[in-house]
Amino acid sequence: MQNYIETPLIILSADEGKLKIYLEKKQDEPYKGYWILPSKILDDQTTLEQNAQIVYQNMTNLDKGVIFQTRAFSDLNRHQVRTIAISFTAITEKTLTDMKKGINDKSWFQIDELPKLGFDHEYIINEVIKEIRKKITTNYDDMLLKFFPSDFTLPELQSFYEYVLNKPIDRRNFHKKFVGQDLVIDTGFKTSKGSGRPGALYRFNEEKMKGKKL
Repeated sequence: MQNYIETPLIILSADEGKLKIYLEKKQDEPYKGYWILPSKILDDQTTLEQNAQIVYQNMTNLDKGVIFQTRAFSDLNRHQVRTIAISFTAITEKTLTDMKKGINDKSWFQIDELPKLGFDHEYIINEVIKEIRKKITTNYDDMLLKFFPSDFTLPELQSFYEYVLNKPIDRRNFHKKFVGQDLVIDTGFKTSKGSGRPGALYRFNEEKMKGKKL
């Protein structure tokens, strides 16, 4: 019996203090109308990494993104034919993807508000997100740098942290953790979004954050 290998891609972004995932709507049976992870069956001429990159480009219309392999799923009943999933995770900026997409069968969802999903994709997402949560809160593999490559406000970063941890954090302790240890740098600019008071924009101090375990 022939075995197939696919590369489902979990595309994530930090947006407005939330961790979000980018999904597409299935256009045919089985699971027509359900949301699924973008994926592609591996052929004889393509590596796993190349396959994941193709999926990312097809889904976002972007050439570059932070993409890395996560884990394998080989349950015997996950598809009608024997299909092993080698999942990858991509971290991208939602604003860039939104500018490029222009298609209504793709959408962002908060990871705690997933729509009805086809196949075993809810299980895959939940299992991968468990590991991503740990890596974000500890900055394992420089995960915070991947999610925040450019400017952010401290309230935005704290909201994201609280969302991932699913619990509140004392503002003063959070400020001391990042500002007091010079893990972030004040850019000297302020945000212009919203009607409230402009917030100071920071970016991570890469020299101190790279390899830093929190």
